Formats: sequence, C-alpha cells, structure tokens
Amino acid sequence: MQDDNTWTWTAAVIAAVVVGPSAPAWAETPAAGDELHAEDRVDHHHRPARYDDPNFAVPPASGADPDYPLAAGFVPADASNYTSGGINSYDYVVVHTMQGYYGGSISWFQNPAANVSAHYLMRAEDGEVTQMVREDDRAWHVGNSNSYALGIEHEGFIAEPEWYTWETYLSSARLTRWMCEAHSIPVDRDHVVGHVELPNQTHTDPGGFWDWDLYMALVRDVVPQGEVQGVVVDRGMACTITANADTWVKTTLESATDLDDTQRCMVPAGTSLTYLHASDEMIGHARLHFDLDGSPCAGGMAEQGFVFLEHFDATCDPAGMAAVGAEIVLDGGEPLVVDAEGRFTLTGVAPGAHTLDASAAEFVAGLAPFDVEVFPGARVVIGLDPVAGGDTGGDSTGGSEGGEGTTGARPGGTAGSDGDGPLPDDPSTGPDTGTATRALPPGFGEDEETGCGCVQGRPTAPAWLMAWLLLGLGRRRRR
Repeated sequence: MQDDNTWTWTAAVIAAVVVGPSAPAWAETPAAGDELHAEDRVDHHHRPARYDDPNFAVPPASGADPDYPLAAGFVPADASNYTSGGINSYDYVVVHTMQGYYGGSISWFQNPAANVSAHYLMRAEDGEVTQMVREDDRAWHVGNSNSYALGIEHEGFIAEPEWYTWETYLSSARLTRWMCEAHSIPVDRDHVVGHVELPNQTHTDPGGFWDWDLYMALVRDVVPQGEVQGVVVDRGMACTITANADTWVKTTLESATDLDDTQRCMVPAGTSLTYLHASDEMIGHARLHFDLDGSPCAGGMAEQGFVFLEHFDATCDPAGMAAVGAEIVLDGGEPLVVDAEGRFTLTGVAPGAHTLDASAAEFVAGLAPFDVEVFPGARVVIGLDPVAGGDTGGDSTGGSEGGEGTTGARPGGTAGSDGDGPLPDDPSTGPDTGTATRALPPGFGEDEETGCGCVQGRPTAPAWLMAWLLLGLGRRRRR
C-alpha cells in the first residue's frame, strides 16, 4: 500500500472529518500518538491500534456489484483515499501483504485518515475477496506506480508464512488471472509482481516466504472466463506410466503431509497408472485425467489427480494419444476440428449446462455434458473408443476395448485452476523430493516494520483446506 496524493490536511482537520456526523461507525478518531504526520503520508501505515484487532468486524458491503464476479462484495474505500478514474494504463498486478488483518484493513481504508487503499483485499483462511476500489480508479498502494498498477492486499504478516495458505494462493491466482484477462496484462513474472519489485518502494512485501513458482503455476492454469479448454483422446492409445518410488496421487498440489487420507492416495513403487491426458508440467507435477480403472485410488482420485513426475516413467507424447481429425460440436452448433494434440478452445461460452458432441472416423461418437461457471471457465477431457476392428494407428497401451457403444467421455471438466501449481512434498516426511523455491533471498523482507502495514502481535492462523470441486461426467464403465 502507498499514498500518492498531495493533500495538505492537518491532523486536526482529519480528526474533524473522522468524527463528523456522516462518518461510518468504524471510522474512529485516532488515539493519542496515532495521528498522521507529514512524514507518514508516504506508505508508513501507522494504523490506530484498534484496527489491529484480529476480530475486527468486516464492514458491510455496499450492495453494488464488484468488478470481479467471485468477490464477496464491494466495500468502497473512502473517496479521499484513491483517485477516481486515475488509471492511465494496466501494466502490473501487484501482490501485497497487509501486515494486518482482513476486517481491520478494510475498515482502515474506509477511514479518510488512512490516505491509502488497494483494489482488492483477501482473507487468509478461505480466500474471500472484497473489492474496495474500482479497477478503472487509481488505488494508492505503490506510490509513483499507482497509475498503471492494480493491487491485491493479502491478509497476514511477511515474517509468518502460515498466513500464505493454499486458499490464499488459489483464490489470489484466480483474481490475478481475471485482471490479466480483463486488461490484457501478460501472464508472466514481468507483469505479476510483488510490491518490492516496483521502483522507488520502501517495502519488501510479500517477502521471501511467498512462493512465486507455485503462485504463477496457478495463475497460468486458470481457464479464462467464458472459455472451455479441452482435449479429445483415442482411448485405445491411453498412456500407462509406472511408479519408480513410493509416491502419492493427490487432490491438490499441496504437500502430501498437509492433506488427509481423503485427499491423498499412497501409490507403491511398481504401480501402473493409465491416463487419457496429462497437464503441462507445473513445478515438477502434472494433473492426470485417468482412464477407466486407470487409477488404484478411490473417490475423485479415481478420475483425476496430481502426481510428482520424477517418481514415474516419462509421460507419453500428446500427439500420439490424440483422436486424430476429431470434430467437436458445442450444443448443436458449428463443428470445430481439434489440433494435432487433440486440443480445442471455445470462447464466449455462457455460464450453465452444456454438451459437447465428439466424433472422428473409426471412433465411436461421444457425448460429454459439462457445466461452465461464471468464472473461471471449464476444462474437459473426452476419450473416444475406437470402432471394433478399426486401425488406430498404433498398439494400444491401455484404455478401451472399443466398439461396445460407450461414449468414451471421461470426467475432467474442472472449473478453472482446480488445485494446480504444485507445492512439492516435504522430503523428510513424504515421498516427493522437490522443494519450494523463493523469488527473493531467504530472510529478505521478513522485518515486520517493512511490510505493507504496521507492526502487530503474532496471530494464530487457521489453515482450512478448500474442497476440491470436480465437474463433468459421472463415470461410465465399459463392459
């Protein structure tokens, strides 16, 4: 957060505004010693101590629709804390750490004494998002970079990594991708940055504990609004890989040690997995959409899961698994031919229930129902069975016997970033041997005095795990 305005109010004027009859109940008069001085107008964030209460109530939403469809609400910052219509261009999404708590920070931005703001604020325990400044207005969060940067304030403290929860990473990645798509901001580390990385800043947030590799993997994997990203696969060419070490299939890419037994499945060395599609590599992991009976795991992990690639044989060439020449038709519309790897992308798809028809020469046609959320979009994997006796162009490595009238459509329509971007397992307690990396040196930015807020007491952070939402088809078994 940083102030870029040039007002010259005195502390007396500020106090008069704060306690005036029109001030909201949470816009309280600063206590003795908490008044803003001239030198505090540039990103020092000496909030009155009362705003540092972790139980500070979140102010009610205004009732206006937020720009971001997944935001809990729009709670406007005080008009004196941002510049209306002041964005000149959209060049950066900036990651901040509050050095404080969600409710208190929202309330402080509504106080005219604050002289700071951000576009969005995020709660750590569940990733809830509140918008406070419209995306076409200039929030005051990064000083002389404010006119071309959008900002997200994340609840927590840079010296305490427990605040950077899985819920924070997943929710923040979706929000960042939303803003990148809405304003044509490139999805890369040159344009998705930390507060510390912009010029002439006095803060080091989000600090060395923010996992940039995990975060960017999640951002890249989000399916944009109104898109359907899919692949049509020859089930006769389903890929089988074998574990070379005891390892895990996981519902998310958190460390296996952070998951319970409903979210992880131990796979002993020598176990084979048969899949229809593998995602791009995400920090040493891939999301596999399994063929029927291709996974030894139960529940959702029988249909898809995340694996550590070093613990398996090399994955197969996607082009060798594609249903070559397949056409897909959305809701009875115009046909679209998949590419050489069986991939397709549909845009402008309205939220709601849809169906995809998939067909190709020498394959049994398939029908795949799926749902599209308001945001993010949907991901769909469809496996087609070869016609009995047909030449599939190669030896089968697993999958369908073909020709028995099954659609071959497999679940895989997961909405957006459905638990993507890995956090490698702790090598001392789990089978995965990767380690999380940091964009900044160890210890950098861990001084509480230099975070995006004022110094506070140590919190106790809950670490709830979000449910992993799997959309798409129910399993259809072959004979």
